[in-house]
Amino acid sequence: MNHTPTPAKKSASGGLIAHLERATKTDLSYLTKGGFWLTLDEAAGALAALLLSVAFAYFLPKEVYGTYRYLVALFWVLTALTMTGLPSVISRSVARGKEGAFRSSFKFSIVWGLPLAALATAGSAYYYWQGNMELVSGLLIIAALGPFMQAAILWSSYFTGKKDFRSLALCGALFAFIPALTLLGTMYAVKNPLLLLAAYLGSTVATGLCISLYIFLVRKPNTAADPEYKNLGWHFSAMNLLATVAQQVDKIVVFHYLGAAQLAVYALATALPEQIKNVFGSVTTLALPKFIERPYAEVQKTFWYRLWGFTGVLTVAAVGYALVAPFVFAVFFPAYHDAILYSQIFALALIPTGNTISIALLQAHKAKRELYVFNVLSPVFQIVSLIVLTSMYGLMGAVVARIIARFLSFALAGILVQAYGVRESKLLTK
Repeated sequence: MNHTPTPAKKSASGGLIAHLERATKTDLSYLTKGGFWLTLDEAAGALAALLLSVAFAYFLPKEVYGTYRYLVALFWVLTALTMTGLPSVISRSVARGKEGAFRSSFKFSIVWGLPLAALATAGSAYYYWQGNMELVSGLLIIAALGPFMQAAILWSSYFTGKKDFRSLALCGALFAFIPALTLLGTMYAVKNPLLLLAAYLGSTVATGLCISLYIFLVRKPNTAADPEYKNLGWHFSAMNLLATVAQQVDKIVVFHYLGAAQLAVYALATALPEQIKNVFGSVTTLALPKFIERPYAEVQKTFWYRLWGFTGVLTVAAVGYALVAPFVFAVFFPAYHDAILYSQIFALALIPTGNTISIALLQAHKAKRELYVFNVLSPVFQIVSLIVLTSMYGLMGAVVARIIARFLSFALAGILVQAYGVRESKLLTK
């Protein structure tokens, strides 16, 4: 039987989609097509992270897991010295047809990863003087592999700029599962945080560089140069410096004040809400190419409508997670019963994460002044509040500090979007 839609059915379907697009003020055809693949990508990443979290809880003592999480946090803090702003810049260049920026970005990224190696080596010397040989070895592993990490994640920028969300999802699944399986095999065989760190960093770098090699050999990016990508990469990376530190400083603060075992509890309490946040991250990835293509004033007309709608969805997700968290922990993390309350409260931090859309809009239109303001004020408040509240109230203080910081970041990002709109309109009327 032929199930091909008749012209009348197609017309009715098209009319319904058009009506929904007018009601939601959103390109639903683009969202549906790209959103399916990006949701698949984020779901694969979330599943890999969930499997790892369960394995960490079952196979590793809390002290070992806490030490591993501390070393990983140190690594990501040190990446603040690398070209962290390059992925957004490369996506922008590729979206404008200047794929030569992607070709030349690898050497640029690796060279500017060397300060990470230098500081990690200096840190290992400090811990040698302190007599902590475990952290000495961990920092030397970071020094050896760390400079290659930014280059290893540039592949996603190419697919995002091309709006090739199918390839982004399929390669993203590989990028999530190969390191996860490597870590699973390692922790099954040994209970050593140093070997776990080497397995994580080594497999992630190798997988990312292999995907990039595929792009070069099969997709053959064009050689059109983007003369401004390095300068813009510097600006975005400088903006990201404090934000990169702020993303991981909670683990370092908890480890410093409360120790490895409490860091393990905190890491699992925040893991699932963070994975849910990452699943919703596909909305920002979809939005960026659209923001680049359209004038700022045109985007701003429907921006607030979309932002508040997205925030409503995040609120439902936060409440839903808080309700099911006790059952999830009973099944998957029975040894971490003391993390349940912290995890339920931390679910509130999901609600303001829609501010990533605001930042994507500012990045797409090179709003340097506003981005600098956001990327200084937001992380400074988070770092200070984490240190103060964790030292005073322990794990609960750390959780509350992160929630407050995210709500303030949401408000600040919204103010800056509005401020840039006013500044842009004044420039156009001159």
